[in-house]
Amino acid sequence: MAPREANLKYGESRFRMTSGSKLTAFLLTALGTCLPLSASAQEEDSLGSEVLDPSLSLDPSAPQVGALPGGTTPSFGIPPADETDWRFDFHGIVVAPLRMGLNSRDNPTPDQSDTVLHAPPVVPDDLETFSHTGTIPKPYVQLNFSYGNSIVTGTVSILARQQNVATGFFDPPSQLGVNDVFLSIKPELLPNLGLQIHVGAFSNRYGSMGEYDEGRYGQPIIGRTNGVGEHVAATIGFGDFTLLLEQGIQGQSNKAPAGLTPEGWNDFADQNVGTSFVNHVHAGVNYRRFATLGAHYMMAWSQDDRATGTLGPDGSIRVLGADLRLNLSRFGHLYVGVARTEADHARTVGRILEVLNTRGGAGLMEHYIGENSNGNGELVTVGAQYDLSIGKLVSYPVPFSGDGPDLFVSLFGMQTSVTSEDPAQHGKLKRKLGFEGTYSFLSWLAASLRYDRVDPNVDDQRESFAVVSPRLIFRTDWQATDQVVLQYSRWLYGSTTRVRTGYPPREDVTATPDADTLTLTASMWW
Repeated sequence: MAPREANLKYGESRFRMTSGSKLTAFLLTALGTCLPLSASAQEEDSLGSEVLDPSLSLDPSAPQVGALPGGTTPSFGIPPADETDWRFDFHGIVVAPLRMGLNSRDNPTPDQSDTVLHAPPVVPDDLETFSHTGTIPKPYVQLNFSYGNSIVTGTVSILARQQNVATGFFDPPSQLGVNDVFLSIKPELLPNLGLQIHVGAFSNRYGSMGEYDEGRYGQPIIGRTNGVGEHVAATIGFGDFTLLLEQGIQGQSNKAPAGLTPEGWNDFADQNVGTSFVNHVHAGVNYRRFATLGAHYMMAWSQDDRATGTLGPDGSIRVLGADLRLNLSRFGHLYVGVARTEADHARTVGRILEVLNTRGGAGLMEHYIGENSNGNGELVTVGAQYDLSIGKLVSYPVPFSGDGPDLFVSLFGMQTSVTSEDPAQHGKLKRKLGFEGTYSFLSWLAASLRYDRVDPNVDDQRESFAVVSPRLIFRTDWQATDQVVLQYSRWLYGSTTRVRTGYPPREDVTATPDADTLTLTASMWW
């Protein structure tokens, strides 16, 4: 299933195809099979069409999930044509999986089955940990409501990570409710100068390995900001080059008060985490929409006396990153990135900044630098992903839009090294690699195979594991915006592979992970 080229990207930067520009868009698509884009393709604005703008981050309205099975990238609608074209838009994505883990019961009684069933499966695939692969789908619903014109748009997002009708107990933190509220402002300036301003409450993601999503792992390797504030992105054209500049500052709207008992209903809020802020700046250059090179700096900090007391030091997390994104037309898409994260007494820094999906400084301590690190440590992370549509490659010079048989392949990997004051974590090297291939042979059916290998500690292979996941993907047409995925996964564990259990989840050395899992997932986007 080759991703659609016509309107892949979420949010404000989508491709706009008006009725008067279809012929031009077809010609541009044909020209796009050359590498890099020809000079004539740079004149798309004057021709009445708009191609995807280069960017250093994902649009805030893009779902906070990894790539869907089979290389499919959901697309949202058409933006307003001008400032007089006021319109209401409703977009969304739903992912509803049935998940089942199979295991063997120890010493069953005569009236007990030898096989036990777990939902969710007991496997090492927690979103906040390095071991997360995204192999097992998770419930996810995002509904985006927006109103505006080509200059200003207001967006409200409703998000949930559970569907109540299917839950065994009510878990309030999984029902996030109104998650994002922001204005997007795009003033009309000079022809070679673009400006987009977000003001409100939203997330920014940097280091997403997918072309239009968070990648196969669903873990931006540089960082994700969460808060209320502003974000400004500017593009300045210089012939074949485009200069990209971004800046943002965000804060939090509340803090866990003193005396609050950490419980499930409040997502185990921590009164020792202070009100936190993040400032981030980014710069990059794009060459003819073929290559984008970016540099990133992010600084999150807390200087809240309600968290540190009279003697505790203020905490901070700093991230330096760089990445390269190559849009290779018929030769696919390649992303390579590196990030250096420095934690300085980071225990009091909240989830205003998430590194590898961790919850601020406390999450970094729990999953990487150790509880005995005093919040001090360093991570160096590198990651890469390469996606290729064989159908698009072999059909050249005829454009291929995914409306026929195709083989879509993806290679991906990530590695993190840890430096810490905690001797138990210092010097650890974590690594994971994966492959996914999907053959779409009928308009309504595709077959997929994914393989992942994860080493939470390269020096101790007993903790490592692998997972093999064959899938069948059903849909209503080649380019349908729906799919039903039937998946079986076989997990191959080391002798000391650890899983997390309990509420809140913690590593449980006594738990035996499930060796087999079955999932049936319904997805749709509009």
